[in-house]
Amino acid sequence: MSEVTFNRETLRLQLERARFERALEVCESMVDHRVLLTNSELARLNNILTGHQPTDDPWRQGPMTATLRSGRQVQFSVMADPKVSLRDCLHQATELAESGHIIDAAVELYVKMVLSHYFQDANRRTAVLAAHYFLKRYGTPISGVAIHEMGLGDIRDPDQIDALRQTLRNMAKLK
Repeated sequence: MSEVTFNRETLRLQLERARFERALEVCESMVDHRVLLTNSELARLNNILTGHQPTDDPWRQGPMTATLRSGRQVQFSVMADPKVSLRDCLHQATELAESGHIIDAAVELYVKMVLSHYFQDANRRTAVLAAHYFLKRYGTPISGVAIHEMGLGDIRDPDQIDALRQTLRNMAKLK
């Protein structure tokens, strides 16, 4: 890797980290001020993560291909209405959290958001923020940075989802 490529990649990662930290501050402020997590709020957080303007439309409009951290490429088909689908997902997570299953709510929301790929970009980071929001709002605060830095495998594998759930439970016990 050339020095120029290394420097660009380093700068890109630093910018991504700074945007994540800013979006995390906004997310935590939302919890502190009892702002509900809605599609609009998730779109706003996604725009912070991607560096887009607040008026930009971050929603995925058609089929797309994403490259996973492993380098594997995954195809996402056309989604009828990502806003309706995400709204339903948020509703299900809220019901789970309000019935006392806070970690399950955060995990299910995270997994659904990552696998459905509602946004054009930054789906995993947006899912981390959504999970962090639910954990903090419902009394199980776990560091959003720690969730972001977790080395997750392919969450299409049920064992990886169980590992995520168990890791969050262990992190909650340490609080």
